[in-house]
This record gives sequence, structure tokens and C-alpha cells, in this order.
Amino acid sequence: MHFNILQLNKPRGGQIAWGLIFLISAFHALYAFYMGSVELLSIFGLVTDAKLRAVPIVFVVHALAGGIALLVGPLQFNRRLLQSKRSLHHLLGKLYIVSIWLASIGAFWSALFFDVTVVSKIGFFLLAILWFSTTTIAYNRIRHRQVKAHREWMIRSFALSFFFVTFNIWVPGLAGTSLPSEISYPLAVFLSWSLNLLVAEIWIRRTQLKSVPLILRRAAA
Repeated sequence: MHFNILQLNKPRGGQIAWGLIFLISAFHALYAFYMGSVELLSIFGLVTDAKLRAVPIVFVVHALAGGIALLVGPLQFNRRLLQSKRSLHHLLGKLYIVSIWLASIGAFWSALFFDVTVVSKIGFFLLAILWFSTTTIAYNRIRHRQVKAHREWMIRSFALSFFFVTFNIWVPGLAGTSLPSEISYPLAVFLSWSLNLLVAEIWIRRTQLKSVPLILRRAAA
């Protein structure tokens, strides 16, 4: 049985699903890079029509680091990369972890100054804390050679990284309903990460391995 983030009975189906997730993540990563770059140019006075941000420099760090996490995250679950490029897997893993540390701290700090309701702020705070925590636990697990636990916490971590994708779906989706914005927006915040975690937990339960493939054991070495 091969290992990847979508471990299906048919390897081709898993490859297609992984490819779709990578493309979606890469698209949103490029968008995050764009927003961070525009804000950075605005700070230096090179752009005058940038969107007003609560804490501009923190937003730049958050956007660029979050974009890296979205771009690198799916690569950590690529079976071929795990099998053939162990050193690259280690390097990308470290890059993913550091980028999330920066992005989650930036998200927490920025949320302090967001012009949103208290409930929405709480949703962002919880997301930032969980994002930082799940990633740190995944890092600690692999340091102690606990490969199976590392895999599970990495899935949770990436599910939270995927917040940027689902958030851009839930916000306009709920805004188009009859719910007032005071309810629809915080609801979108909570649904965007809590449902991601729920899907991650279901997937972990479905794909729990009785034995970890040898290549993953080697990757932990």
C-alpha cells in the first residue's frame, strides 16, 4: 500500500486527487504571494491602491509564509518524492514548518487588529493556535522517530493550511444567504477550519496503517 495524502484503493485515483489538491493549493499560494507582494510594494510607496491592512508588515509575513506552506504542503505527501528524494523531503519539511510558525504567529497578531466581531476574532485566534500547535507536534513526533504519528499530525496541519482555500468558499457562500453578516462571517471562519479538521480526522481513521512503509522509516532517519 502506497502512502500519500489521499490513499485510495486505486493508485491512479490517488494520484489524480493529489494533483487536484496540489493545483488548488498552488493557485491560492500564488494569490497569497501576490497579495503579500502588493502590500510590500505599498509599504515602500511603490503602489498607491493597495488594500488597507490592519498591520501591513505582519500581513506581508503572514501572506508570504502562508503561500509557502500551501505550495510546499502537498509535496510532503507525494509518494514519489518520499521514495526518491529523501533529502529534498527533509528540506521541504523544514521549510513548511518554519513558514507555518511565521504565518500562524502573523495570523494571531493580525487578528488582534481585525475590524470584525469578537466571535470572528476568537475563530481566527483558535485557528492560529491550532495551526501552530499541530505543526509543532508533527515536528516533535518526527524528531522522536514516531513516523505514523508524524503523518497524522501533518495531515491535521495541512488541513488547517487549507483554510485559505475553504475560507474563500464559505465567506461568499454564506454571504449570499439570508443570514446577517454578524452571523455569516464568523460562521464562515469557524466552518473554514473546523470542517477541514473533521475531514482530516475522518481521513486519518480511514487510512491508518498497521505498519509504516519502509520509505517513511528511512525518511525519519
